[in-house]
Amino acid sequence: MTGIRWGSLATVVVGGVIFLVCLVGVVLGHPWSAVPGVLGLLLAIREVRYLRRLRSGKIAAREN
Repeated sequence: MTGIRWGSLATVVVGGVIFLVCLVGVVLGHPWSAVPGVLGLLLAIREVRYLRRLRSGKIAAREN
């Protein structure tokens, strides 16, 4: 690995934080907060899967 991909790290962290905040909302009785929570979780999972494929060499790096 050549270095840290700061944009990807930020995407995963923000997606995880959104999920955790929305999870607290669901526990406190706000069921509609599950929708953005699931979207945040899916965003983080998608980025992690992209990084794994990039590291294994199955895809080429994105142009920024």
